Amino acid sequence: MEVMEEIFNVYSRYSGRGILMALFFVSLFYLALAEKKRTVRTILLYGSVEIVILIFLPPVYHAYVSYVDATTYWRMWWILPVGIGLAYVGTQLIAEHRLTGFCMVFLILLLGGEFVYTSNPNFRKTENIYQIPEEIITIIDFLEEYDEGVVHAAFPAELLGFVRQYDIELRMPYGRERWEENWSEPNGFYQLMYAPTVDFAALAEKCRYNYTRYIIVDARKGYLNDPEENGYQLLLTSGVYRVYEYTEIDWEQRREELENM
Repeated sequence: MEVMEEIFNVYSRYSGRGILMALFFVSLFYLALAEKKRTVRTILLYGSVEIVILIFLPPVYHAYVSYVDATTYWRMWWILPVGIGLAYVGTQLIAEHRLTGFCMVFLILLLGGEFVYTSNPNFRKTENIYQIPEEIITIIDFLEEYDEGVVHAAFPAELLGFVRQYDIELRMPYGRERWEENWSEPNGFYQLMYAPTVDFAALAEKCRYNYTRYIIVDARKGYLNDPEENGYQLLLTSGVYRVYEYTEIDWEQRREELENM
């Protein structure tokens, strides 16, 4: 029973509000009643039912947890042709019932969705052709103009997913893998940058050890200590972010030392 409860918990976390998956199961019921083509029934109907049964089998869950990991079992649901199934049934309804089918599909999609800019605070409207926060472009362009060598910088967690989309040359002491708990070992630098308050004294030690010249800090956070007193100089403010340079190291000399190693 505990295994089945965990499997259902995984499904509930994957399905969210459940509207999309409910529509998919309704579409399977429609295919069972109305679809005549054997190939379509085999792939979309029989294949989907078999996959769902497979996912809910405790032995399959045990095998996945043993040889992969428990935190990614929800990805098993990716095997289901949810998008293809819904698109096929929707077009069939429109083809057979014309205006009524179109209105019904449109109404289902309208009521079943959410306006992403209000339902999720992490979504925001596109500001540039790269479709990433404007602060990323401003900060990286500034650092590459300011620093004649390869830029070594630490970004806050919410910006990590965008840095590599704009610049693959920039070096960071940690990357987006910090989000994945099954990939990541504890990283002191990341923990300090992720903390609700900024400890510049502790970050100074990390900058020295990790060869990190710049840190980007969310200015809305509280400061445990003064950045200037701990060797930091403010270079730029972009939106809610401040770019600090750690100045207690001769970075040109350090760069030459690394090149000669």
